[in-house]
Amino acid sequence: MSFENVLYRKHGSIAWIVLNRPNVLNALNKKLWCEMYQTLDQAEKDEEIRAIILTGSGRAFSSGDDIEEVLKLRTHEDIRAFFFDCAIPTIAKILTLPKPIIAAVNGLAYGGGCEIVMLCDMAVASNNATFAVPEALIGALPPIASVIGPYVIGRLNTSMMILTGEPVSAEDAKLMGLVNKVVSPDELTTAAERIATSTMRAAPSSIKVMKKLLNRRFEPKELECSVEELINIVQSDEGREGHKAFKEKRLPNWAKF
Repeated sequence: MSFENVLYRKHGSIAWIVLNRPNVLNALNKKLWCEMYQTLDQAEKDEEIRAIILTGSGRAFSSGDDIEEVLKLRTHEDIRAFFFDCAIPTIAKILTLPKPIIAAVNGLAYGGGCEIVMLCDMAVASNNATFAVPEALIGALPPIASVIGPYVIGRLNTSMMILTGEPVSAEDAKLMGLVNKVVSPDELTTAAERIATSTMRAAPSSIKVMKKLLNRRFEPKELECSVEELINIVQSDEGREGHKAFKEKRLPNWAKF
C-alpha cells in the first residue's frame, strides 16, 4: 500500500515510518495524521515487525499542525473532526501499540511534532535538531504537552516550554529527558536502528505489558478534555488573531482583546 504523505518501509524487523511533506516541514494535516495511523496499524499487525522508527523527510521531523489547513476550518464541527477523527486515534495508537516506537528526530520538532516525540517510547536526535511547543504564541495550546509533558519531562521543564514557546536545543532536550541520545546527522539512522534492535532482546509479551504499565497514567479523557479546550481557544477572538498573524508573518495584537 502506498501513501501520499507518509513513506513506509521495512528494514529487517524494523518498520520505518517517514513523515513526508518536506515542502511544508512535514506539517501535520488531517491526511498525514490518518496515514500515520494506518502505517502504525500496519506495523502493529505485521508479525515480522518488532520495533518502529518514526522520522521526517527533509530538514524537519515535523513543524506541527498545518496552520493553513486549520485556518480553513470554519465551524466547531470541522475543527473537532480534524482532531477527533484522525489526530486523537493516532495519539492513542502510539500509546497503546504493543511494540517499541523510537523517534529519530532529524531536524526541527515544533508543536505537534515535539508532542509526537513525547509520545514515543524512546528518542534519538541529531545534534542540529531543535524542539519547541509554541502554540500559545498564536493563540492556541498544546494538548499533548499540557497533559503528558509533566509526566515525560517534569512540570518545570514543561512549563518553560509551553509558557514561553522558546526553542530547546538537542543537548538541552537530552538533559530534560525529552530524548535519550544526541548524535551527528549522519549517525542518526544507525543510532535509531541500534536502539530498535536492542529492544528485540526482550520478549514481545514483556514489552507489551511494560508499555501498558508505563502508559497507564495517560488518561484518554484528560487528553480529550485538553483538545476540547484547544478547539475553544482556536475559535476565540485571540485564537483567530493569532492564527491570522501567523499567516501574515507578523506579531499578534493581543492588546485589542
